[in-house]
Amino acid sequence: MNKKTVYEFFIGLLALLLALMLVIDIFIPLPKEVTLSFYYIENIVRLIFIGDYVVRFVISKGKREFIKNNMIDLLSIIPLRAYVKIAAVINLAYIIEPNIIIKIFKIFMLGIFFIKFKVKTKEEIRTNRVYYLLIISTTIIVIGAVIISLIEGISLGDALWWSFVTFTTVGYGDVVLKTQLGRSIAVILMVFGVGFIGITSTAIALRVLNGGKKEKNNSYKNEVLEGIKLMLDNYDSLSDEDIDNIVKILKSLRDR
Repeated sequence: MNKKTVYEFFIGLLALLLALMLVIDIFIPLPKEVTLSFYYIENIVRLIFIGDYVVRFVISKGKREFIKNNMIDLLSIIPLRAYVKIAAVINLAYIIEPNIIIKIFKIFMLGIFFIKFKVKTKEEIRTNRVYYLLIISTTIIVIGAVIISLIEGISLGDALWWSFVTFTTVGYGDVVLKTQLGRSIAVILMVFGVGFIGITSTAIALRVLNGGKKEKNNSYKNEVLEGIKLMLDNYDSLSDEDIDNIVKILKSLRDR
């Protein structure tokens, strides 16, 4: 895994982090201290996104093409308050209630962050799905643990243990959540966990099947190449037709 791959995947994980925070913020009433923590985290991540976008824009040769091809990255660096100000300028509040406007823009931003995550990670997940799913699941478990630690007032160690057993749908019940908000987080973690188990099982099965196919293909190619080598050892005795056949076989192996 090269440095560019690691960096792109890191940016994708940050987008996933903001998306998960937005999901929680949209559907669950949060205490003031959690909202404040989310605010600081969002600002730090957005600064990273801005730095990433500006650097790539400066070193790009075609500025217009860069903006056109990286519209999601541009939208992801615009804060919520900017969208709200745009709504105020066009007097959207006269048509829709302000709270609904804010929620609409949050859902819009949620979509932007999920798309950014998909764009930044899709190639690497496709080529090495199990490895990257493990990274993503670990990120979700840690985020869930930090939030539960803040909400329920338990140690981070206990919160990590709870988050892990909840995500894996084991649920020992040794850590009991007392707040409705904490239980709502548990439901979200379990939903992600069930999805993760299903996707990972499929990915492992496909990896095993594809691995078997590759071994068969490699075995077949090796046998054919060995046969061609034997024929080339007696090159002087080969006819023009034999040489043409060897060329055709090599081309077909290359295109497989």
